[in-house]
Amino acid sequence: MIAGQLLLILLISDFPICEQSEFQYYPSVVYADSTYYAFWSDLRYAASIFAARVQPDGTVLDTNGRFLYHGTTTHGVRAAFDGQNLLAVFRDSC
Repeated sequence: MIAGQLLLILLISDFPICEQSEFQYYPSVVYADSTYYAFWSDLRYAASIFAARVQPDGTVLDTNGRFLYHGTTTHGVRAAFDGQNLLAVFRDSC
């Protein structure tokens, strides 16, 4: 049960995904194809969406995140994986 052991290691380890000084909030994480995908709302460029890939051992592949979208995001990202497709959605204003 290696996957369960790796997940346990991640649960008991504390490591930053984004170390920017601006405010990050509403995180969402999904596991897909042996990689964790973390999405969050970020105030780096006003209201924006960023994402990062994280390996099961805790190695962050996209340090400080990758910029995805700029707008009036208010409620963060929700992500899902169906075994083949990764879908990330968010609410823009309203």
